[in-house]
Amino acid sequence: MSESRTAMLAAYLLLSAVLLSALPGCSKRIDTSNEDKYYKSLTEVMASLPASKHREFDEGMAMIWFYSESDAATNAMIDGKSGKEMLALMEEMKASLPKLDASSKEAYESSLAKMKAGLPASKVTTFNDWLREMPSYRKGNPKIESLDGMTFQKIVENRDFVNSQNPGVQRQ
Repeated sequence: MSESRTAMLAAYLLLSAVLLSALPGCSKRIDTSNEDKYYKSLTEVMASLPASKHREFDEGMAMIWFYSESDAATNAMIDGKSGKEMLALMEEMKASLPKLDASSKEAYESSLAKMKAGLPASKVTTFNDWLREMPSYRKGNPKIESLDGMTFQKIVENRDFVNSQNPGVQRQ
């Protein structure tokens, strides 16, 4: 390779690196080393995403916090991640969470067991309390059917709506 061509390639690579580092979302990463850096970097990472992804990011962070056993576990999961990496993590986690299945008594009982098994220990008491409030499975029961397809997090978030028989139950 000629010297001038090598110099041009080097200049091109340097320019590419500079331009890539300036792209939104490429350099912003979550820093959980202390509380100030954590909140500042979380805000920066979210701001680096398109506005259409902000709600998804907020909901995903709520999901991560809900299903993490502790702040340390949450921090270990998200430290150093970019916005794109966070959205991928959130999507993967969302897809793996068990959902209530009210299609039959067997499916309902199996989905309850999976939901409970997937919870951090700190949420099991909340799950057991909720379960005591639920009526026995009966096909066509509006209280059970209104929760069909929801994760336990969404059920907890909508608990007041469900208890008051409000038809405005929010689905995920």
